[in-house]
Amino acid sequence: MKKLIILFLALALFGAMVACVSEPPPAPVVTEKPEPTPEPTLPPPPPPQIIEHKTSDFGGNVPNWVDKTALQLEKDPEFNGYYVFIIDQSGKDLNGVKIWATNFVAQDQISRMISNRVQSKFVGAAAGDSDMLETYMESVVKSVSQAEFSGVRINDEFWIKKRYFDQEGNVDYEEYRYLFLITVPKKDINDAIERAFDGTKPKTEEEKSAMDRVKDAFGEGLD
Repeated sequence: MKKLIILFLALALFGAMVACVSEPPPAPVVTEKPEPTPEPTLPPPPPPQIIEHKTSDFGGNVPNWVDKTALQLEKDPEFNGYYVFIIDQSGKDLNGVKIWATNFVAQDQISRMISNRVQSKFVGAAAGDSDMLETYMESVVKSVSQAEFSGVRINDEFWIKKRYFDQEGNVDYEEYRYLFLITVPKKDINDAIERAFDGTKPKTEEEKSAMDRVKDAFGEGLD
């Protein structure tokens, strides 16, 4: 009898073990991560407002040259024979901006703008010879940038006072913007370019030929 009981228990234990092996393991519990809450985006601040300008006390209008480029103005018959430059400076103090722009910025910026235009035209004129004429170009640009032009003239000036806002629409700060319309006789600059060309001598016939092509391209100046 005891043997039967033992045999029965053994069979029951074996059956339980088989059942445990045959049952698939429980599926892992997948916890979905919540979508991150996007940070609120603040609206852009309101655009700045022009609250005053040079002629606002007299009901005057903004001059038409203010919203034009220098190259556009050079096509105007009024500026025939002149290169046009626009100096644009900003600051918190009106007189301070004017003095700074007139005494310290104008000449430096004019030289830089002339140099940029000379270099841009030089690169286009040199075409495939640009590597050969790189030193020549640097010499010409440097010479022109250091030239002084007696015919520099401030044709007009205009200022505006702008008010800026923060993202909540509150006043952030106010600033003056001062613009100068400056002209230089084309002859002054073209003569300086010609002197710069003549100051560098070619080393080979090939270099001379390339230099001559560049000089021909500058026959009409910077236009």
